[in-house]
Amino acid sequence: MTAEQTITPIVQGLLPRFAPGFLADHAGQIMTDPSIALVELVANASDAGADRVDITWPNSVPGRMAVEDNGTGMTREEFDHRWLTLSYNRAQEQGEDIHFPARNRMSNRKAFGRNGKGRHAVFCFSDNYFVETWKDGYCSIFEVVRSSGLTPLAVREVRPAHVKPGHGTEISTIVDRNHLPVDVVRTLIGSKFVADPSFSIYVNGEAVLLTDLNELCEMETVSVEGYGTVIVRRFDSTGISRTSKQHGVAWWVNGRLVGDTSWKSLEGAYLDARSSEAKRYTFVAEADILADQVKPDWTDFYSSSKTSAVRQPVERRILEQLQELMQDVRRERKVAILREHKKLLAGLPPISQAQMGKFLDEIQKKCPSMGQAELSTAAAVLAMLEQSRSGYELLDKLANLKPDDLDGLNQVLESWTVHEVQVVLSELDWRLKLIDRLTELIHDSSSDELHDIQPLFERGLWIFGPEYEAVDFMANRTLATIVRAFFKKQGILVTNPRNRPDIVALPDGSISLCSSDSYDNRGEVSGVSKVVIVELKRGGVEITLQEQIQALEYAGQLRTRGVVQPATQIVGFVLGATVAEDAQEEMVKGSTKIYARDYGSVLRQAHARTFHLQRKLAAARSADIRIDPDVLRVLETPDQGVLFDSVL
Repeated sequence: MTAEQTITPIVQGLLPRFAPGFLADHAGQIMTDPSIALVELVANASDAGADRVDITWPNSVPGRMAVEDNGTGMTREEFDHRWLTLSYNRAQEQGEDIHFPARNRMSNRKAFGRNGKGRHAVFCFSDNYFVETWKDGYCSIFEVVRSSGLTPLAVREVRPAHVKPGHGTEISTIVDRNHLPVDVVRTLIGSKFVADPSFSIYVNGEAVLLTDLNELCEMETVSVEGYGTVIVRRFDSTGISRTSKQHGVAWWVNGRLVGDTSWKSLEGAYLDARSSEAKRYTFVAEADILADQVKPDWTDFYSSSKTSAVRQPVERRILEQLQELMQDVRRERKVAILREHKKLLAGLPPISQAQMGKFLDEIQKKCPSMGQAELSTAAAVLAMLEQSRSGYELLDKLANLKPDDLDGLNQVLESWTVHEVQVVLSELDWRLKLIDRLTELIHDSSSDELHDIQPLFERGLWIFGPEYEAVDFMANRTLATIVRAFFKKQGILVTNPRNRPDIVALPDGSISLCSSDSYDNRGEVSGVSKVVIVELKRGGVEITLQEQIQALEYAGQLRTRGVVQPATQIVGFVLGATVAEDAQEEMVKGSTKIYARDYGSVLRQAHARTFHLQRKLAAARSADIRIDPDVLRVLETPDQGVLFDSVL
């Protein structure tokens, strides 16, 4: 017996059925959005080779609408095949080029339709419509009705084939929903199609003015490696009137607008859509190379590697043009502000004056929506900061330096720039303050104090080893949420200290979770490369094997929930006052490692990684400065609130 003979046959007579909502799901917005539906009906007429489309549109509902074209029309057999085939593949059946009637002027128009969904557009306005189509001297009339069950639509022949000269198609119905005002219909259609001498559209007998891309404009060609070219046109509303009614970037394919014209892909980069400059310019990208990436309802392109490869260089070039166009505008604003603060500016050294100019250039690029008054205030604040930072205070300090200190400063500046010194000292200052804070709190049994130091480890992972210097680890709220849920299931009280949802606060300590991203060959984020779990136990708590096992369970929860990949490394550090003998060794399970550390060893490691600078600085200060011991005691007693804010 063959494999085919062993298959149980389907019960004879059973047929699939269509739910009432099938057709709406199939056609999508074409059947729900009247603006999309109307444009689809005109596009169908264009694909039929028409050089004229007449739209009859009612002023109110109910009222009759009709879309008539003088295209090729259809025979009865062609209507039966094309209209009743769902997802009819026009390109495969008829080719991508439009077939024109003999008397219609030829043009290079390409067909818009590919999937046959546009014919369902009339269902946006009514549940039934009529199709009258004539070709080769004969005409047929059909009624199409939404249905369900064995078929999603039903077709009835209203009048058999009869004699009628010429060629064309008229689709009509009584509009009972989704009505639009006549002027909106006219403007809508005019904005979606490029003006073509071989194609005209009329609404209630009045010609529609189609978008004219041949008006006076700046034009250049952008090459897209591997795909072809895109023509980018720039229109200035001061020189033209109609093309720039909708401002922003418009993407056109084969003479039809894809989506809407807007700044949404560029807004916030160099241009605010509300600014006068944004209301002045319109960019048109003619990207026929993206014809196969247009969604069926023409509301956008599919998200794909090809779409990204084409859009990125085009949008980059548009941004460059905006930069050039707005350069004069930004310079005028900059000069006006500098004049306003001329007296303050004159008191600054040359380097600060240069910094002021650079600041005004950059802030206008990064914050295009900032008004002139806000920009002026920001410039004044920067000028005062520059004045205090580089004024006579530095000269006073230099005047009071000892000769040996001046020699030492000279040696430093021979090897380092001032900026390099600032960067190094700033980083060291942060690390030393972190060590000070840890020294104060790690043996404190107060839970609130312990929760306070947990956020410091977001920038203190360097204590655990050099590998954390080069990788940027950030607090991960999603991972913390999973661990928090793990404790709640066990009935353990969990809180959010100081509105930090990325910290898991427990009665005997707290947990933070940081992660670093992994990247694919294209440099795109492809998941989580490594997770670091830091659990701080309250002062006096001993770390045992049980605490290590529990940390291992956190990692297991993360892997079970699928928020990390199988190859993701998870490293856990459980810190407490002491470490029991059974927890001395690291715990390893697959790509997960758990370490138990006592606070003393963590502090010793931190001092070692900062070259024991705290001890050396203390010795240097005590040798050079003779200060009253009571004053020194007061200064060395940290103000916890102030110190915490300064390092956090």
